[in-house]
Amino acid sequence: MKRLALYALPWLLVAAGCAHPPKPAAMADVDSVRRAPAARTAASLAPEAYAHAEKIRRLAEDAYQNGDVSGAQVLAERALAAYQHALVLARIGYATETSNRARADLRAAEQSFAQTEGEQKRVSAAADDLELRIKVIKDAVPAAPIGPADATREQARLAAARSLALDAKLLCAAARMVGTESTVLAKAQTTADELDKRLTDKPRPAPIDAAMRARSECLAALTAARRTAAVTSSTGRSDALLSEISAMGGLSPVRDDRGVVVTLREIFAQNQLTREGRDTLASLGRVAQAHADFPLQVVVHATAPSSGGTSRTDIEQDRQRGEGVMKALVDAGANKDRVLVEAAGSAHPVIDPALSRNPSRNQRIEIIFVDPGG
Repeated sequence: MKRLALYALPWLLVAAGCAHPPKPAAMADVDSVRRAPAARTAASLAPEAYAHAEKIRRLAEDAYQNGDVSGAQVLAERALAAYQHALVLARIGYATETSNRARADLRAAEQSFAQTEGEQKRVSAAADDLELRIKVIKDAVPAAPIGPADATREQARLAAARSLALDAKLLCAAARMVGTESTVLAKAQTTADELDKRLTDKPRPAPIDAAMRARSECLAALTAARRTAAVTSSTGRSDALLSEISAMGGLSPVRDDRGVVVTLREIFAQNQLTREGRDTLASLGRVAQAHADFPLQVVVHATAPSSGGTSRTDIEQDRQRGEGVMKALVDAGANKDRVLVEAAGSAHPVIDPALSRNPSRNQRIEIIFVDPGG
């Protein structure tokens, strides 16, 4: 038995020498990383980096199988770092892909919003045009002839006729600034001119019917001019202009048949523009430059009562003030060829001068950004 044990001992020593030592801890860490769900994502989103990590892991396995434990440890640590690098690249790729999808969704949403907004503006413009056509048709319906009345009523009718005549004059002028000469405009202008001739005196009865007809025809001419000009124009420009002037503060623009109206008061001291007046007109001139497709009307309104009319001297003085306003607008950027000055006299009072203690409220200057349509 002793002899047998002596013969077996060398073989046991050889077997013990051929057994593999334990794997390095780094190799176990590598196996743990490879089994994680994130590794599958890395293999999909960062295939090159993942393949490089796999290659180093196989080298570590080969070194271990060949008995090079220290080499296997080093290679396993390098493989672990390579796997981590692949995971980071996968996270970056996933974030980039998510960001690109979000940008694409945002662009699609913005395009959808722009289309919806554009359609809303087109519908709004069509509704405004339809409303204006209805107004023109209503104004064109012949009214029952009005006969003479007592002196007080005749005086009121005469004032109303002068006011309507001024409306007609300004509307026809706006039509001429927006579009080209047309048969409709020529007919409306003739009607307005004939009315002015009748109003040079104090006709009896007051030509209220003719005044209503003149205003209606000039409004129809402006509508026709806008419809022609709107063929190549964009939608919503008047809304944008109104919003821009409103945002300037202190001007309170409004909209009427002609376009966007800004009313200014007390911008003159004697016949000279005040500093505040010049600043305000400079701001409006820059707006006019930015919206060059909008012609400008400068309308000077006087204080004198409608019943008393306005003298030639007053009209000339008002026109000079209007020219001063136009110069200030042009100096700030407005196109001189697109600005028209009108001395309106006292045909459009905002308050009855006979009943007010402050009739100077009627003295004002209107700057109208004539809506070219569309």
